[in-house]
Amino acid sequence: MKDRKNALNLFLLFMAGMVVGGFIGYYLGQYPLFTWLNYGKVFGMDQPVSLEFGIIHLVLGIKINIDIASIFGMVLGGLVYRQM
Repeated sequence: MKDRKNALNLFLLFMAGMVVGGFIGYYLGQYPLFTWLNYGKVFGMDQPVSLEFGIIHLVLGIKINIDIASIFGMVLGGLVYRQM
């Protein structure tokens, strides 16, 4: 159970770091000195997949934006995890 909890903590810290890094990159990337923080790639589906089961209509889609700032955030999340 402890290994699962640690893996979950690591995953959550990576995701939190990715989100925080993305926000920082978005706002700092508006300045000419920090435009390199927004360099990255978008992975995912352009059109979501739609499943109709009669009474339930399920729409699935995912899009992930990986840029330099979000990678820095993930590294920072890993460093925070190591300090826990």
